[in-house]
Amino acid sequence: MAAGAIAPVSPDAGPGYLSWPLLVILAVVPAGIAVAAARSGRHGLAAGLVTGLAALAPGRLILDLQFLVNGSRTIRPELYLPDRLLDRSGVGIGFWLLIAGHLLTLVAGIAAARVVRERNEIDGGDDKRRWRLIIPLLTVVAAVGLLMTPVLSDDPFLLARSAFEGPGLALAGYLLLAGALPIAAVLGVFAGSDGVARGTLGGLVAAVLAVAVPTFVAGLAVPGLEVSTGAYLAVVPMVLVLVLTPLATPQQTQTERTDLAGEARVPGLTIWRALTALLALLTGIAATIGAYAPQLGTGTDSPARWQLLVAAILVVLPTPFLLARRTASAARGILAVLWAGVVLAGTAVLSTAITASEATGLGGLGGAINYRLGAGAVFTAIALGLAGLTALAAVITGVVERDDTGTEGPRPRVLLPAGIAAVLAIATFGTPVFTAPDYATPGLWSDFDTPSWGLLAALLVVLGTLGLSVRSRPGAAAAGLAGTAVLLALHVAEVPLVSSAFGGAQPGAGFWLGLAAVVAAVVAAVTAAAGAKK
Repeated sequence: MAAGAIAPVSPDAGPGYLSWPLLVILAVVPAGIAVAAARSGRHGLAAGLVTGLAALAPGRLILDLQFLVNGSRTIRPELYLPDRLLDRSGVGIGFWLLIAGHLLTLVAGIAAARVVRERNEIDGGDDKRRWRLIIPLLTVVAAVGLLMTPVLSDDPFLLARSAFEGPGLALAGYLLLAGALPIAAVLGVFAGSDGVARGTLGGLVAAVLAVAVPTFVAGLAVPGLEVSTGAYLAVVPMVLVLVLTPLATPQQTQTERTDLAGEARVPGLTIWRALTALLALLTGIAATIGAYAPQLGTGTDSPARWQLLVAAILVVLPTPFLLARRTASAARGILAVLWAGVVLAGTAVLSTAITASEATGLGGLGGAINYRLGAGAVFTAIALGLAGLTALAAVITGVVERDDTGTEGPRPRVLLPAGIAAVLAIATFGTPVFTAPDYATPGLWSDFDTPSWGLLAALLVVLGTLGLSVRSRPGAAAAGLAGTAVLLALHVAEVPLVSSAFGGAQPGAGFWLGLAAVVAAVVAAVTAAAGAKK
């Protein structure tokens, strides 16, 4: 991360001020504290700090990916401030270093999560932390600040807009940051180990400040820029969190130094299942509003809105079963796949608003057409962010389930049908489900557009689930494969749900390949389920 701050992120524009010393400090200090804590034996503090940083790494990763899609639409004056009108811009070595830093943070967070769980099991919770309810409220305020305009600008080459008025990818990143922040704060405050709690909150503070402080400083240091209300709301509450953390989580140094052994366990599985169900329900509600509400202020609807509505229904259906002990594991496995349906349909719906925003021009600099985003676009973007959080919660719940029940047992014999389904899935997501005159269907290999990101996400989820099904226990494999079959069916359902909006539409090769993929996935699911009953 520090190297990415020093190297240029784009050859077309440089930082608006001498920002690399600040960025290096924001990147190096948390890492240094984590290393020092680990070397001194305070493993809970170190693991919590890394976990807190990793909790916001997905949002920061997606936010930085906007440089790759179209850097000219970013609002990151500490890294990129153009001095001329740019339609597109390339990426430099700094961009790839930043992406690598986020990915390494995620990997470190996954490793630290196991230590966090062990520390929580050993130490338990005394439930005597003062001020603990104030911290989640402060993080909610900071989350709102992240969604607001990051900086005020009179610079004609830097269009300062809120997250909801900017490009879709940046919006998804900000939503992921804003959604993960209060959730991670709640989990941190109520962690069983005080060291873990303190470290988690410190990691969250470091991650938010790494996003908000450079823009805050840009408002003070760069001519034509001013500090915005959103910047104050993002920075000030997190500074207060840092100050209140010792009061909310009194450090228990002696406990931190104990060995990783003990019998106490924290009943976290029920909490994680309930959290996953809540996020899935919120995802479905947001997606439903996004499907029904207009995408633009002019009342424009998206042709893919009915597919999004079906995806919303599908992601909500497993939620009641997550709260019942006998069906929770299967429901979680299905939901771990179905969230991708919201992404698949949501990106297609957002394409309408994104295309219109690109036609708007640059706020009067040659833009003759002016569109205003409607509630449908806003709630669809919110649904995408919530879908990502649902996926994260479902995966973590699965890890907790596996730790509680173990991994021993037979493996399902689904290699052949799963392999066939994987090949067919690549084919169906890579070819048009329907064709229509004068309509270029977005795809993976050609005409790559906003809906293509949804296709790519769904394909990766399908392939990942099929791959894991071979090594999972039969019950878990059957649930994941069932979800895969439903997701493939949702993709195939573009023919009745979407193509009717296009005159002369006909089923394409992807439709027939998709039907075959659904059959193969169903066969694999039935085979795995039969193995679970033995």
